[in-house]
Amino acid sequence: MSSVSVKPLVLLGVAALLLAGCNSENVKTADAEKPQVYTAQFAHSKNITAKVTKLPVSAPKKDVTLLDRVVWNAEKQKGKMYRYGGESPKTGFDCSGLTQFAFGKGAGVSLPRTAADQYAASVKVSKQEASKGDLVFFKTSGKRISHVGIYLGDNKFVHAPRTGRAITTDKLTGYWADKLVGFGRVPGACKPAYS
Repeated sequence: MSSVSVKPLVLLGVAALLLAGCNSENVKTADAEKPQVYTAQFAHSKNITAKVTKLPVSAPKKDVTLLDRVVWNAEKQKGKMYRYGGESPKTGFDCSGLTQFAFGKGAGVSLPRTAADQYAASVKVSKQEASKGDLVFFKTSGKRISHVGIYLGDNKFVHAPRTGRAITTDKLTGYWADKLVGFGRVPGACKPAYS
């Protein structure tokens, strides 16, 4: 046998096979999940055969929007207890304090402090047009807007419900469907996040 070590040649062969497996120009979509067999021959060694499975190419990541950040900041508070007048993660939140915090932190948008004022400041959208990151408004007591949450899509929203309850996600069914007034879009928050 030659003085050339077989081990480095095997490693070199495996690397060559893996690199060959990265070239997908001639691979049909139907064959993409089938293992491809490659044979390489090196000086002073036997043929090396290896099966290389091509991994499916993942879809490109969707751009993160400011509303994604708003929703993330609100959902990050889930489990913290409701606090009347609360507007910070350290002390807790009431409903409008949570939305004000999430939009300020996630989108750099300053919302008014109360649910009624947030309703007045938002651009009204229908339920069919409502999308992730829109505000969702309720009349839970009296004739004024008294509660607000952040719509998540799929008939769900995140909010700070009331004293004795933690920030949570609920569905727009039953009680919440009965108390629903509508949806509002926040000007300035509906754009891509650049960083």
